[in-house]
Amino acid sequence: MRTLQRQEETAMKIHVNRIPDEGLKEHASYDPSTMDMDRDDVHLREPFEVDAFISKADKELVVDVDIQAPVHFTCARCLVEFTSTLSADAIFSYAIQPTDVVDITDDVRQEVILAYPLMPICQPACRGLCTVCGQNLNEGLCAHQKE
Repeated sequence: MRTLQRQEETAMKIHVNRIPDEGLKEHASYDPSTMDMDRDDVHLREPFEVDAFISKADKELVVDVDIQAPVHFTCARCLVEFTSTLSADAIFSYAIQPTDVVDITDDVRQEVILAYPLMPICQPACRGLCTVCGQNLNEGLCAHQKE
């Protein structure tokens, strides 16, 4: 089994005719700025890593991926930005077409987006913001609460 190491990429394309019978392990870094994966409270600013095992079975291409993405979140409770690593595992299956190139970019992008938490929280004990004055309660009590 061969292993292929790639530098930073912008698209995830697999050349089917280059996959040996025993399969291929591949590792690559991808630039998130080319994939439109941000939302208001989630930002990918650094390359993310994809490890894949690619194999052929009959007329099908099977791609087993492990994705590790450092992501910058805004806490839903206290609005502080924090960084966490998202992990996603998926298996994709594609019918082998005569074109011999399969682009998995959209599927990997979708898996990363699906791994986003609905409400990112900086820490389980986050106390959020004061509903009266907006003070971050993780940093201490508000002046009006001390009275």
